[in-house]
Amino acid sequence: MDMVDERNENRLTMTVHRCYPVLLAALAFAISGCATTVGLGQAALREGRYSEAASKFETALTEHPERTDALVGLGIARYAQGGYGEAAAHLSEAVSQDPKRADAQLYLGLSHLERGDEGAAAEHLRTFGGLTHSARVTRQVDDALQLMRTEHPLSPQSRHFIAASLESIVKSEQELHDARWAYAPWPYYGHYGYYDPFFWGWRSW
Repeated sequence: MDMVDERNENRLTMTVHRCYPVLLAALAFAISGCATTVGLGQAALREGRYSEAASKFETALTEHPERTDALVGLGIARYAQGGYGEAAAHLSEAVSQDPKRADAQLYLGLSHLERGDEGAAAEHLRTFGGLTHSARVTRQVDDALQLMRTEHPLSPQSRHFIAASLESIVKSEQELHDARWAYAPWPYYGHYGYYDPFFWGWRSW
């Protein structure tokens, strides 16, 4: 009886070992599939195809709800479509997962600003300003926060102007950073000689 049990145990062990490559391949396929979906969403987001981008990010989140990059992408897509409430919900979840995710902090602040919640907007924009080493971006954030303090409460037009100005300077700085990154010897650590987590996070967009 013991010999039979031992043979059965050996067969089970061999079967499990044979299954390892299959299981690993299936896992790799699932991960790569999700990564591809997120990548397609990021490409659509870069090109201004916001509905398509949102659809891709939603698909990725259905498969892997914990993906912070998909949450951020979906939040930014909804922000671009004017869905500030939904954008804030997705970005809040992303920030709870990764408080140092600068793009999430930025667009969460902008979403709150567009909705008229200036207190929450200031909190996240201040956090965002502390996460980037770009002097231009930092100055723009400081100017925006100063304007929000001195002209409280802001009109809808003023809130939109501040949000658009911040988004514009960030994208401009990102394009400059990407150009330096593309032509500089790898790895590129930025104008200040060190790695900037904000712009690294933005390169995929």
